[in-house]
Amino acid sequence: MSDTAQEFDRAYAAEQLRRSRHPLRRLVKKLYLDRVLREISGPTIDFGCGAGQILARLPAGSVGLEVNPHLVEALQQDGMDVRLYDAAADDFSLSPLEPNRYRSLVISHVLEHFSDTAQVMHKLWGACRRLGVTTIVAVVPSAKGYASSAVHKTFVNLDWLRDNGLERCEGYVLDRAGYFPVDAEAVGDWFVFHELHLRYRREA
Repeated sequence: MSDTAQEFDRAYAAEQLRRSRHPLRRLVKKLYLDRVLREISGPTIDFGCGAGQILARLPAGSVGLEVNPHLVEALQQDGMDVRLYDAAADDFSLSPLEPNRYRSLVISHVLEHFSDTAQVMHKLWGACRRLGVTTIVAVVPSAKGYASSAVHKTFVNLDWLRDNGLERCEGYVLDRAGYFPVDAEAVGDWFVFHELHLRYRREA
């Protein structure tokens, strides 16, 4: 889910599915997914669900939103609840989803693909508030991972969040932020599979 046309095509979908099914990659990926899954509960929206690695392990009643029609088709054939969703056309309002049905939203390795990430967060977090979502988990790459792809457009770290006033956003507060697998930002300068995990909770 980005403003990059490449993510709509069949070749991109095939490569994502191939990588997600590699046995060694699945084993390593499980460690990262376990970390994300500890932060959420209840029916969850997987925004930009990609090849479905997170969606496949989410609680019953969860849904995936994906812009690539070929990924949507493949995941639906695997029995997952995935909807074709053009976030930009919908202004990130999550309008196809029913209010008071989902408790969490996870957005993993998506925010870095936008050139207007701060604006996207305000719109998407606002939509989550309308739906009654209580927890938002966002995962973004550290420096090495960000630099590894030419389609990445915004580098998100704690300084960026502070500079953009996003420690609070549309009624949510950032109550947990940490790096994985090592909770030190500097590791991400040389280790490509290093991530920043952000958890936002809805304020009372």
